[in-house]
Amino acid sequence: MMEVHGTGEKEFLEKISKIDDRIKIYEKENEGLAKGRDYAISKATTHYILPLDSDDLIVDTYIESAYWSLRTNKDAAWTYSNSVGFGIYKYLWNVKFDSNIMKKENILTATALIRKDKILELNGYGVAKRYVNEDWHLWLRMLQKGYFPIQMNFYGFWYRRCGTSLLTDINNKKNKENELRLRDIKEEADKIKNEVQAKIYPIQGNIIPKKDLDWENKELKKELKKYRILYILPWIKFNNEYYKKIANLEHKDYDITIITLQSSKYIDRQRIEEYASVFDLTTFIDQEYWLSFIKYIIETRRINKVYIADDVIYKKEILNEINENFSEFNIEEFEYKQDEIAMKKEIDKFKKSKKIHNRVIRKIKRIFKKN
Repeated sequence: MMEVHGTGEKEFLEKISKIDDRIKIYEKENEGLAKGRDYAISKATTHYILPLDSDDLIVDTYIESAYWSLRTNKDAAWTYSNSVGFGIYKYLWNVKFDSNIMKKENILTATALIRKDKILELNGYGVAKRYVNEDWHLWLRMLQKGYFPIQMNFYGFWYRRCGTSLLTDINNKKNKENELRLRDIKEEADKIKNEVQAKIYPIQGNIIPKKDLDWENKELKKELKKYRILYILPWIKFNNEYYKKIANLEHKDYDITIITLQSSKYIDRQRIEEYASVFDLTTFIDQEYWLSFIKYIIETRRINKVYIADDVIYKKEILNEINENFSEFNIEEFEYKQDEIAMKKEIDKFKKSKKIHNRVIRKIKRIFKKN
């Protein structure tokens, strides 16, 4: 569900709707954000809703990760990721979910994958008496029912922060309307009688992956022309050799997917996401589904070749699963090490550039003081 304002965005949606007949475009007169969302939800034929404002971004693996997170956690009502603020304000937002904090402060974004039946049960976003944070209002009503979310542990949502916006304007107005808005929120918060615990990833143990996922592999109209490679890694290490190799392959019309089975540093993941789709299984799905998820990626991506690192956990089980389900498949094992020397050089380079930057700032300050 994407809210569109400009003609350019509409043209883009019309273009991609020709690629996949599941994409539908509807037009509605402007009655505000809440009613617009409720109208879109009424038209949706899916079991899940993902609100996304047209000026915000999600990483290319967000929807799949969120989908399988909800599919494998039947009791959860919605799932969301950590977020990156960009624009006039730049930050990383990774606040552990707390239903008590939610009563006083909205620590979640509007963008999440939500079960449609839960939204309809609560009569949608338009229940709010006046323009408020519709998403916060919905989360509070979810918590009243004891419905809980899943917090995926990766930075999948990019929230554009502008100097002026409708929400900023509302929050800055010290007037009667703002007081009423806050009173409405408090009324909903006071109805939450019990603490609600979220399911927060990563959740990792010594469970042998064995549960199956159920999926339908729908072929798209557009033929996939790129050679498709899957890397199965322990985590994304600092390794310039493989970073350059993947970057070079992407430029040569290869499609690259990376699956990791241990947590990676965000800076390393973000660096490689420019050239490959990344799934860190520890961040969104229980361990018992890992083997099945790897099968799902191989089948739906129509993978041509798999590279698997020597030190991947469950390597034997992964290889057995691939060999049993995909005959005559091209698999190559390789040694995957962290490049300690190159990493030290990068760190030293960063520290040096920071020192230079600080010296320049101090020099500018001295010049201004003299003048």
